[in-house]
Amino acid sequence: MLKVFFIPFFVLFSLLGLAVSPAHANEKILPQRSWFVDMAKFQSSSHGRISCSECHANIEEKGVKHPDPKLLSRSSTLLYDYKKCEKCHPQVYQRYLKGAHAKALVERKKDGPTCGNCHVTHYVVSGQSRLTLGRWMTEMCGECHPVEKKTYLENYHGKAGSTLGHEASAYCTDCHGAHTCLSLKKKEIALEACQKCHPNARLRFTDYVIHASQEGVKKEDVEKLNKLKILRWVEIGFGIIVFSVLAFFYSHTLVWILRKVHEWLKRN
Repeated sequence: MLKVFFIPFFVLFSLLGLAVSPAHANEKILPQRSWFVDMAKFQSSSHGRISCSECHANIEEKGVKHPDPKLLSRSSTLLYDYKKCEKCHPQVYQRYLKGAHAKALVERKKDGPTCGNCHVTHYVVSGQSRLTLGRWMTEMCGECHPVEKKTYLENYHGKAGSTLGHEASAYCTDCHGAHTCLSLKKKEIALEACQKCHPNARLRFTDYVIHASQEGVKKEDVEKLNKLKILRWVEIGFGIIVFSVLAFFYSHTLVWILRKVHEWLKRN
């Protein structure tokens, strides 16, 4: 009789396992941005040994209100001159200037991300594990790229790395770069990113769709749209197969239970 009850429970738990979303995905791991600076947290951060005036020279000027009441209604992140970061991070800053984020800042002004959009400068902590940084980056990048975050977490890379905690898996910056933030639409550039972890990969390897969503895909990108159509039909096909198999086994189990009940009633 144990078999009769084991099969339905096994199927039920299998379905629950597929339905459960990543546990960490809903966690609020990103710090809240504010004009207020928690000095205790700041002093324990990577920037804690730097004096305030090294980054905010004008706060020592006489007659200058700090913070300026006129600026309090605006985002402190957008107001800062991040060229000052180049003083301590010259190579990183130069890579940033060559990347897509800096280009967006030039073209769209306020919409483009700056250093402060990705790094909460007062509370930066160094020496964190790759897993911690990877999960943090997933949430941070997802602030501006929600579709890419969703599809990444649904993908093998996201499930292995961000959900299951496998540190060797690829996170956002492993493919796109931390500061250059490259687009991988060109196959040659995408192949270079893939070969970091898959050295034997060839150009056809780039046909693999990481962000499988039509949202945000331009009509001109016919190749990706065609791939997504194929993926959709494959998804439907496998859905039908899974449903058919489950329906068969549930029906088989139900008939089996009815037979056992019938035999029991017949004996009694």
